Amino acid sequence: MKNKILKLMMIVLLSSTLSVSCSSEKTSEKTEQVAEISYYCPMKCEGEKTYTKKRSCPQCGMNLVEVE
Repeated sequence: MKNKILKLMMIVLLSSTLSVSCSSEKTSEKTEQVAEISYYCPMKCEGEKTYTKKRSCPQCGMNLVEVE
């Protein structure tokens, strides 16, 4: 009886571990895709500096443009 319970617990533990590891891989793939987009100031106030979020330039206030 104890062996059956132990085996069942091991199966549950193993399956939960696998499902967590698989879901974290998907999350890291999404993060990499988002991080590839970068933005720059069209006036080149700070040279070739790029940003990861679309906002306004801290120097001139113009909206940043996506790097193509």
